[in-house]
Amino acid sequence: MVPQKPNSGKLKMKTTKIILASIILTIYILSIIGLTSALTITSVNTNPEVVAPGESSTIKIGVENDGNDNVEDVSVGLDLTNVPFAPYSSSSEISFDEIKENKVKYAEFEISALSEAKSGIYKIPLLISYKISGETQVNTKNSLIGISVNSKPIIDLGIEDGLLLKGQESKLSVKITNKGFSDVKFLEIEMQGGTSYTILSQKNVYIGDISSDDFDTADFNVFFKDTSASTANMPFTVRYKDSLNNKYEESFNLQAQVYTQKQAIDLGLIQKSNTTTYAGIVIGLIIIYIVYRNIKKRRKIKKAESSA
Repeated sequence: MVPQKPNSGKLKMKTTKIILASIILTIYILSIIGLTSALTITSVNTNPEVVAPGESSTIKIGVENDGNDNVEDVSVGLDLTNVPFAPYSSSSEISFDEIKENKVKYAEFEISALSEAKSGIYKIPLLISYKISGETQVNTKNSLIGISVNSKPIIDLGIEDGLLLKGQESKLSVKITNKGFSDVKFLEIEMQGGTSYTILSQKNVYIGDISSDDFDTADFNVFFKDTSASTANMPFTVRYKDSLNNKYEESFNLQAQVYTQKQAIDLGLIQKSNTTTYAGIVIGLIIIYIVYRNIKKRRKIKKAESSA
């Protein structure tokens, strides 16, 4: 039997008491923390959910006192310093004298997106400060709320200046203009077939990105039939996405004037070709030269015969 060291039992009891005391103290501290009043954000609603540049949106934020004490001098503020927004018809800070235990109050802001705001999702810093009833210490809480800026792109199509002739291949240039506030990306244009023309090039042309208030062009090689009318109706389909990856597909019908060679010459759109005239003159001169050589040769022969 191994002999026990003196006071070993007392040491174990002392250790056990220390552990129990630590556990009790931890539980007490946690209970004190749990009883401390705190404000939490219960809801964030925006109306409309997506705001266009130059337009306003209402943000309603629910703030709940989920502690066991009332809170006082509550301030809820939006930091609009680094985002393209400005207060519209309200301040960027809302105050409450008091929020009682387990009660919710709502801070409502109206903000306007600046006209130059680019499409995208913006994070607005939110700062809440308050005091627990009966205390002087100011407590703060930081958070972020998101708001989307976007507007439907406005795409316009038109025929670039250029001469379209019947009976031969013509280059058709289509101008694609983004007249909206939102940029577009992954844009492609497709030319549909028609009875009065044949598409000689690829029907689909990929353009890519077109910024707001900018344009790009797509070129097609088209053969217009001689029997076609003077005005050609050409359908196009444009597909693209906006900055928030929303997909769009639009159809356009473009009309263009198509001329015969004679009409284009008569209207002065092209110069009459003098190639045939010049060729006739050259051939005529060659014929005259050959006839002259033959006549001169015959005269020489006759003169030689007469001398003999």
